[in-house]
Amino acid sequence: MLLLDIARRYHEFGMSQAAIAQATGYSRPTVGRLLAEAKVQGIVRIQITHPLERVIELETTIRNRFGVGHVRVAPTSPQRDGIDEVAQACAGLLEIVVEPGARLGISNGRIHTALLDHVHPRRDFDVGVVQLVGGLEGPTRLLDTAELCRRLARLYGGTAEVLTAPLLAPSERAADDLRRSPAVARTLAHGAEVDVAIIGIGAGFRYPASVFGGLVTSETVRTLHRLGAVGHILGRFVDASGRTVPTTLDRRVIGLELSALHRIPMVVAVAAGAQKAEAIAAALRNGYVDALVVDITAAQALAHLPERPRPVDA
Repeated sequence: MLLLDIARRYHEFGMSQAAIAQATGYSRPTVGRLLAEAKVQGIVRIQITHPLERVIELETTIRNRFGVGHVRVAPTSPQRDGIDEVAQACAGLLEIVVEPGARLGISNGRIHTALLDHVHPRRDFDVGVVQLVGGLEGPTRLLDTAELCRRLARLYGGTAEVLTAPLLAPSERAADDLRRSPAVARTLAHGAEVDVAIIGIGAGFRYPASVFGGLVTSETVRTLHRLGAVGHILGRFVDASGRTVPTTLDRRVIGLELSALHRIPMVVAVAAGAQKAEAIAAALRNGYVDALVVDITAAQALAHLPERPRPVDA
């Protein structure tokens, strides 16, 4: 349809009336009349809104659909990946929920690293920071979790309790030995007792090496897909219902068990990017999360997902 074509060129593609006239062979006055006619016929509808209204609507939709207590959507521009904006929004939330003498648990991720630039130093708070997952090994784009833990503790004037183990042990037996060691067992126990936990949610399949230090092979990724994994939380891959996918990989992870999240008073999940939506939904469906902080692209994708996962074809 001519009116639709002209309207899309002008309103969606940003072409000027002169450029449209040149491209279509119509005169500029004719293009103007066609654009006016498109409005009359309802092909073009102009709606004036503020970005904040859009954000509030998304937050309400996600809260109602998934039953999560608190949602913050950080507005971002198409030119940015949302990492810094989500980190800043998370820092604002921590101003409210972290009290003097509290115990704060933290995992890892790009947002966690960016968080350090936005947390307002409260060196009189004496907050203990506990590492919830093992450290990173091999090539990675992320700040090591132990260092992240130490820096955050300094900002809050408290102490850091680091997990002296890798995120992924080389074997199941090695993982069992590490979990039984007094230092690791003690830190994991303390991690389950924190007042506030900041966790990341990963899609995990596109760049597995960035999280697991290259120890997750392409064959493992294919297996996880076959078993219905949609992402990972605290290093553990989960399906669309938020249940842990039982593999030998999961038994090698050194970190807090996902079931422990249900007993922590405030679990804050941070994520950015539309590709995280399925994994975020999985975490919300299982009730792991009390507060969600995401960018607008993740929120938009999440708002279109069902409250319950779609049945898997046999």
